[in-house]
Amino acid sequence: MGFRTGFVLSAVAFQFGVIYMASIYDFPLLYGSSLSSTESLEAADRAEFFYLGLFKAPAAVPALLHGMIGLGIVGLLAKLHRWTEIAKWFDGAAIVLYVGALSMYLTVSMPTIRLLADPNNEALLARSSLATQRSTLAARAEAGQLDATLVPSGPLTASERVDALRIIGATNTIIILLLAGVLLMQGTEWWLERAERLEKKAIRDKEMSELKLSKAGKDQ
Repeated sequence: MGFRTGFVLSAVAFQFGVIYMASIYDFPLLYGSSLSSTESLEAADRAEFFYLGLFKAPAAVPALLHGMIGLGIVGLLAKLHRWTEIAKWFDGAAIVLYVGALSMYLTVSMPTIRLLADPNNEALLARSSLATQRSTLAARAEAGQLDATLVPSGPLTASERVDALRIIGATNTIIILLLAGVLLMQGTEWWLERAERLEKKAIRDKEMSELKLSKAGKDQ
């Protein structure tokens, strides 16, 4: 296991650590079906405080987070640069999974956190995942399946704030699965490369043994 693999594993481990901290706040919202409305709002308040704390943290905090994300990409591209048969398949698949996790972070998590930081910004709301939810409710209201007064409009509502935090938590769960796939690809690649090295070593040892026997026979 070289430096390039170390870059990838360090980056993924760091991101797992961040998501582990976030899961303390995500899980009650995602899986706390027995929570009362008051407890759900309290859990949402704690989750929002955590995410906005990261969002409004000093520049060193996002720089560290994004730097570690970039380190993983650098490591994977450096490994793929070897372009061996194993690297082509396993590092290529790891890049796809890693970019998928990065895309979820950039296109879902970050816009939703920005919306939580500025809930009155309707332009952010229109670009968020909640816009789809509003469109679905509006379509149901037009079809007469829902009371039109229940369709939210304007700035972010209290119930949508909880939904936004659940979206972030669900996105984190997907990112966990994608990063676990990266680790699986890296572990499988290491095992195959190790097996290949052992096989080549066994062949060399066999050839050396046959060469020694041949020399011994000639000396006799």
